[in-house]
Amino acid sequence: MKIVLIAIDSKFIHTNMALRYLRANCDYECTLLEYTIKDNIDLIINAIIAEKPDVIAFSAYLWNIMMIKTIAQTIKSITNPIIVIGGPEVGYDSDTYIKNPYFDYIIVGEGEIAFNDLMHRLHDHQPISTVTNLVYQNDDQIIHNYESTINDLNLLKNPYRFPDDIAYLPHKIQYMELSRGCPFHCSYCLAARENHVRFFALERLKADVLYLMDHGAKTFKFLDRTFNQKPDLAKAVFQFIIDNYRDNTVFQFEITGDILSESIINYLNANAPKHLIRFEIGIQSTNDLANMAVDRHQNTKKLLKNIQMIKDGGVIDLHLDLIAGLPKEDRNSFETTFNDVFALRPKELQLGFLKLLRGTKIRNQAKQYDYVYQDIPPYEIIKNAFLSFEDLQEIHLVDEALNLFWNKAFMPTAIEQILKNQLSPYRLFANLGKYFSQTNHSFHRYKYIDPFRAAYEFTKANIPEIFESVFNALKYDYLSSAKIKTKLWWDNHMEKPRRIAILRAYFAIDKTISLDNLFKYSVVTDYLNGYLIAFFHPDNRQVILFTPTTPA
Repeated sequence: MKIVLIAIDSKFIHTNMALRYLRANCDYECTLLEYTIKDNIDLIINAIIAEKPDVIAFSAYLWNIMMIKTIAQTIKSITNPIIVIGGPEVGYDSDTYIKNPYFDYIIVGEGEIAFNDLMHRLHDHQPISTVTNLVYQNDDQIIHNYESTINDLNLLKNPYRFPDDIAYLPHKIQYMELSRGCPFHCSYCLAARENHVRFFALERLKADVLYLMDHGAKTFKFLDRTFNQKPDLAKAVFQFIIDNYRDNTVFQFEITGDILSESIINYLNANAPKHLIRFEIGIQSTNDLANMAVDRHQNTKKLLKNIQMIKDGGVIDLHLDLIAGLPKEDRNSFETTFNDVFALRPKELQLGFLKLLRGTKIRNQAKQYDYVYQDIPPYEIIKNAFLSFEDLQEIHLVDEALNLFWNKAFMPTAIEQILKNQLSPYRLFANLGKYFSQTNHSFHRYKYIDPFRAAYEFTKANIPEIFESVFNALKYDYLSSAKIKTKLWWDNHMEKPRRIAILRAYFAIDKTISLDNLFKYSVVTDYLNGYLIAFFHPDNRQVILFTPTTPA
């Protein structure tokens, strides 16, 4: 029996662990084919058919379900393998998806044991009525077999040791699990359906991390919904990765911030190397009524205090999340939420837009709050009783401008200069986003120069009283953020003899860089009462503030 597992990831750097778990825990040999949503669909179909599979299994998510449906339908019209599908997109609305004639079986919830059991029954032509977590049709009747979770996760075989994965480990994100399940009940989240929290053995996790690092893995992301729900266990993992620190390695954890203990924060601030650890913390809203409306019980004051402690430590990188579209949060309230959180100056702030996912409580409450949302994935909000379509369009502009002008870290100095004159960060990004789009720029296809020039023109036209200080800050950011020697986008008024004189004057007081290299690799511009010397040697990139004692 030829079994082919098909992963369609959103990006090449992602690793589909669901299918690797199926492969590791199946008693029959499985072929894993891994693609991305950008790959040509005809090539995927041809590759699958070339394998001549008896069974095809897909892992379905918001981003790939439409593609999977097309692939499955096409394959069924050419040949007739058994098609099994699982994953969060189909598992919580299995009745809808099993009606598609090209899906033979759906596995809901955890699939490792169920999939192996199903393969045995199909191979041996045995009844499938006792295969757990299985949904299928018998004539016109939809059958739901008994659902169960895996109580002892350590019984699962290891999905990290496939030889054919080794070459890709340095180039992909490694997804790790310390636990499965979530103790909370947020009504917009599918994890609220998985309240049975179970843990993998700590020693098993340590062995997996060491194996992956030994084979070149650099980026680790833990899938635990609340990594710090057991503080002592979380601290043991933190201590382990600190003790086994390797250069350029990053570990990301999803943290529930208001229950994070100060002792853990202090421990990490004192012991962790910078940038080794990255916390993703969902704030969602600082409006308590909005949080209560989605069954989110959050001590916002404690949460913001903890984040500030992390930020003050300067060790842990912060990625903070907000959700636009929660019940009882209108545009003014969301602006307050945004400003409350942006005041923390996280390295990344992500604006998510509420998605009414299949199987969530909030989807069942759609009429209560007048939600209008997309009827195909990702089921994103279009409007509700609190936010109009126009409100959400503005928030989308804020999101685009935030990603470009802040999260990319192109111009932190300039944005801070502008914010000194702005009462509302939200309003600044809304205005920047509007200006950028109305001047025929694209947020997703732009040259490095474009956001700087746009911020320059925006400030000159709208905030002339701070234009000079912002202009100087933009110069500094432009040269500091550039990866290679770059042309200046402003009129520099720097003739060659003057540039040479400035570099000679600098060399006279600092000879750590040879004069030949200064001439070859430097860009020089006026800055405040002196100059910026941007040095772009391949092995030494730096920006130097130089104020000569006598004018050059």
